[in-house]
Amino acid sequence: MDHESSVAPVAEAEPTAPAAAPTLGRRRRSLWPLVAALTVVVVALAVALVVVRSVDDDRPRAAVGQLFDSPFQQDDLADYGEVLLPWARTKTGAGDVREELPDLLGAAANVRAPEGGRFVRVEVKLEKDYQIPLSAIARPYAQETEVVLRADGRDYPVTGRGGLVLDPNGPLQQGGGRWVAVEGDPTDLEVRVTVDGVTQVVDASDGSVEAGQAVDLAELPSQEEIRDAPDTPCGAPRRLDDSEVRVDYRPGLECRVQFTLRTPYVDGLGWAEEGREFLIVHVVRPHRLSLVSGRGDDTTYWDDELELSARLGDAQPLRPAGNVNQLNAGFLSIQDPDDPDQLVFDVARGEPVADLTIDYRGEATDGEPFVSERRPVHFQWTIAGGDLS
Repeated sequence: MDHESSVAPVAEAEPTAPAAAPTLGRRRRSLWPLVAALTVVVVALAVALVVVRSVDDDRPRAAVGQLFDSPFQQDDLADYGEVLLPWARTKTGAGDVREELPDLLGAAANVRAPEGGRFVRVEVKLEKDYQIPLSAIARPYAQETEVVLRADGRDYPVTGRGGLVLDPNGPLQQGGGRWVAVEGDPTDLEVRVTVDGVTQVVDASDGSVEAGQAVDLAELPSQEEIRDAPDTPCGAPRRLDDSEVRVDYRPGLECRVQFTLRTPYVDGLGWAEEGREFLIVHVVRPHRLSLVSGRGDDTTYWDDELELSARLGDAQPLRPAGNVNQLNAGFLSIQDPDDPDQLVFDVARGEPVADLTIDYRGEATDGEPFVSERRPVHFQWTIAGGDLS
């Protein structure tokens, strides 16, 4: 009995093995501080790596307002607006704000954004059928086209040195795109295009345009329409002088209106006043005329230079007549074999115009040197205002 009783407690003590589970749990819990510490080390190391990478980026920072060309940029912007220059139709807009410039053939750009700033792309591209008939009173083209990126109320010029070129007498490569280094991370972007005091505003978010007076440029005919328009003969002239000088070669006494154009803008004069526009008239006429006086053995022949003057109703042209070929002179310009003259008048917008009166005057000099006689000649044509529309 004593032996049995001594054995019984041993048998009852056998279920002690499960008690080991709490010991394993304590061991696992004891590892948690170590895991947490390792996690902190990893995060700290990652932060340290980022900091080290930033410190190692020794690329220079762009100055605010600095412009950058990206000749390999091919992507179009999401939204463009149509901006009309006095000589060209364009599509204009601004792209999304970016932290980095595009890669250079796969390598990172060699410049960073300004401290805390970004880059914005601005484009002004000529349309394929871009040409708008340009009227001017002198050469070269006088007015500059100013393009400005407005970002959160601050203006960044995009034309000028290193910027976009928009000049009808300039190089073949016109317009294009530039990256602009800007302050901060702007959200309100617009492109402002100004010519001679009139500004067109493109909202970069949707391409909508506030065109102002420049919207009237859209009504101008195309180059093809102008070229195909028929000439208007001036008709038979009236002879207003009482000289006996005669025209030796009558077909040379020609006058015809080559074309007319009503436009809101003339380079050198600016934009027409409200409710007004400019009437451009190109007149083909002889610059010299073959004249004759006397009869028989006393007949004298000579060439005489003729001066052109004109008026529209009672209104004089805004400037003296200008030679169209001289106004068009320049790189790749096409000279008109008819050698017309240009007249510019101020008229009421959209209203009929008065009759056009054209005068040719010459002052022939006949006789020996120092014993000569001045003999004026004066021819006049009248073209009905209805024929000028």
